[in-house]
Amino acid sequence: MASPLRITSPKNPKLLNAVKLRDSKHRRSQGLFLIDGFKSIELASQSGVAIRELFLDDDDSQSHEIASRFADLAHATYLIGRSLMDKVSYGEQSHECIAVAETLPIDLESLAIRVHASNARRGHSSNLFLVIDRIEKPGNLGAILRTADAAGVDAVLLSDSICDVFNPNAIRSSLGALFTLPIGSGTQERVADWLVSQNVTVYTARVEGANDYTSTTFSDRAALVVGNEASGLGNRWLESDYHAVRIPMQGMIDSLNASVSTAIILFEMVRQQANKTVV
Repeated sequence: MASPLRITSPKNPKLLNAVKLRDSKHRRSQGLFLIDGFKSIELASQSGVAIRELFLDDDDSQSHEIASRFADLAHATYLIGRSLMDKVSYGEQSHECIAVAETLPIDLESLAIRVHASNARRGHSSNLFLVIDRIEKPGNLGAILRTADAAGVDAVLLSDSICDVFNPNAIRSSLGALFTLPIGSGTQERVADWLVSQNVTVYTARVEGANDYTSTTFSDRAALVVGNEASGLGNRWLESDYHAVRIPMQGMIDSLNASVSTAIILFEMVRQQANKTVV
């Protein structure tokens, strides 16, 4: 790759376009998004994310070393001063590098193929899926994705998602799990149809669920559906062939953070699958 180019003008078109990608409208229209920080960029590239451009802090002593490490990954690399890097950075965060990357596929049509490829790379299938219904807060989405990655789920499905998957807060709080997990997004009806097509038994997390999650025997191929932060699942996902499970509460508050509830039930499902394997 050619040597990094230096950008000094705040009106440079490449720089201005990178700043625009902080807005979801421009991310959707261009099919691009930003990744902040060396560790996240490295994980993204290792997971097959295409890196278009790399902006490096010219005032950072490691900038040329980073440029060399990504020489064969980014189409173009730019050196910019700290003040220009602050313009591209999200919020008050400061990063030594920021990448412009091509958005990952999140369509349901290709999800089964992507799940198969992902399972082949990691050498096993957990037969476990997670559905997140109407998630609102990017930070919570990222935290749940991190939990799903830790539990080894095969895929995460977003049902009528309200927040943008490629929001900087979602990427940051996921610690890169966004890049390691197959994700599918669609309406509730289409997500439900996809689960049926994959012969997946559906379990819904509800405060009023009929069965305690610890006394539930989860099927070998199962999906957990969790609701959003404000109202849980409400009147959604109520079909008769869905199994509602609850987390018993001992205190005065009858709800947990969405990512915490997800972790509690997911890892019980993982535990049961592991016990079946041992037997």
